Amino acid sequence: MSSRTSTGYGPSTRLIFDGDEAKYELWEVKFKGYLLVQKLHGVVRDANPDAEKNAQVFAELVQVLDDKSINLIIRDADDDGKKALAILRSHYVGTSKPRIISLYHELCSLRMDTGVETATDYMIRAETAATSLKTAGETVSDSLLIAMMLKGLPPSYKTFCTVITQKEKIMTFAEFKVAFRSFEESEKCQATLSNGDSVMKFSSRVKGKSKQQQRWEPQSHFLKTMLN
Repeated sequence: MSSRTSTGYGPSTRLIFDGDEAKYELWEVKFKGYLLVQKLHGVVRDANPDAEKNAQVFAELVQVLDDKSINLIIRDADDDGKKALAILRSHYVGTSKPRIISLYHELCSLRMDTGVETATDYMIRAETAATSLKTAGETVSDSLLIAMMLKGLPPSYKTFCTVITQKEKIMTFAEFKVAFRSFEESEKCQATLSNGDSVMKFSSRVKGKSKQQQRWEPQSHFLKTMLN
């Protein structure tokens, strides 16, 4: 699909950056992808880019920026797309002390929005904050990130928190993400089994088991998997 508008001129509206610092890195990836499609990616990659293409990147850039972002670049990087992008990155993904403190506060005050966020949504929020800190030169270990995520989980994840904290082997964040999704799927399975119709369909397979055994079967499978 073309990344240009229906008129054929300029980047599409999905490339618009609204000045939200939290969205900058994601927007930058999209914009660089757009430059690649337009065969202008050499401007960002090369040490001494072609002047005409550099000016073209600047022209493309100002079409998708909010007014505040444009004001950051028009005086110091007029017609210089490469420099303009460097200025934007420095401003939105900088290493100033107030920004780093703000990112640490965001990471340490993580709370899962129950009923709204999925496990994936919550992980993305946590990982985004950690990645921003790493980009700013800070060291954020997998163990710290996992601890912050566990701290922000609701009571319904108590079993999961217990299993993770009791594991002798130190988990990587990649392993934690797999376990987190697995637990969420177990919870969904349990919720499905609690539905009357689902229980009727499932009754022939669990004949002889108590209701308590049926209720804990999904979590028991998760516990066995994690502790082995």
